[in-house]
Amino acid sequence: MGHEEGEMETGTLGVRHLRRFWHGRLAMVEGHGGRARLPEEESLDRILMDGLGLGIVEPDIFIFNTRPSYAQFERWILDTLGGELGADTVERVNRAVADCLDGPQHEYPTERRISNPVLSPEEMAFWEENGYVVLRRAAPAEDARAAELAVWEFLGKDPKRPETWYDTEHLFWTPLFRHPALDRNRASPRIHKAFAQVWGTENLLVTVDRASLNLPLHKDGIDRSGPSGLHWDASIAQPMSFGVQGILYLTDTPAEQGAFQCVPGFHHRMGEWLAGLPPGTAPRTAALDLEAVPVAAGAGDLIIWRHDLPHGSSRNSGRYPRVAQYISMYPPDFPKSPVWQ
Repeated sequence: MGHEEGEMETGTLGVRHLRRFWHGRLAMVEGHGGRARLPEEESLDRILMDGLGLGIVEPDIFIFNTRPSYAQFERWILDTLGGELGADTVERVNRAVADCLDGPQHEYPTERRISNPVLSPEEMAFWEENGYVVLRRAAPAEDARAAELAVWEFLGKDPKRPETWYDTEHLFWTPLFRHPALDRNRASPRIHKAFAQVWGTENLLVTVDRASLNLPLHKDGIDRSGPSGLHWDASIAQPMSFGVQGILYLTDTPAEQGAFQCVPGFHHRMGEWLAGLPPGTAPRTAALDLEAVPVAAGAGDLIIWRHDLPHGSSRNSGRYPRVAQYISMYPPDFPKSPVWQ
């Protein structure tokens, strides 16, 4: 797209867009504008940090708290990644940055058939009709259990002692992004294949996202159950580009145990629904009144849903927390809406 190479200059690590990312974040922290933002800036930032295996949150926190030099930022990345950054990772990130800058090369989802599919034709038909699908045994039971225990350990709580669940101000989200057990699930070949099927491409980046602990309603009236309001995590400006999200259950999750919920098939009628709202109605507020369906599944099962489905986490009226890991994948050239609505 004709960007000057200086905009993508690299440092010691040789990663494109990294210096620009650091400069832009530092400019925001210090309260000045920095360079003019590229139209692809937000996508490039996410591609960069997901590709490096860092996610978008922890680098922001480090820059905000320390205001590092660029050399210090590169050193922090190496230390965070265990002391080294492989040449294959650098090549993959640089290729993804180039793909993003080149703009969309495909209209997603593509019609390409994926070899060795993990979702059956019946499951794909369900996906087309309802906008979500459950991949059973996406991760082995032992891997789901290891990730669940990592969440408990991070929070300093005991899964066998309910009295420890409510002794802090924990509210649903668990800011645990990187852990060997979480990384193992992100690398699951079955999960990659499922996302490849719904996108129509195997050229995908995996998000480095957090976990969650959706606690049951406490007998003493303490409500630490997760948010139940239906929402979208993307712009709903029409027409919405195709996009997906995912959640991996780390515990067996019946419908009443704070299960993920969504409005099935809403992608088929979203435009009509928006057009039918009374003048002045805020769509995101109106969505709260839609009828959602909780999706029960087992530990190690993955739910993938289209991002144009209103969705949320339901109230946990069960006896055990719903522990989950958020995992999604996306191609580096998929378009994002330039307008937030």
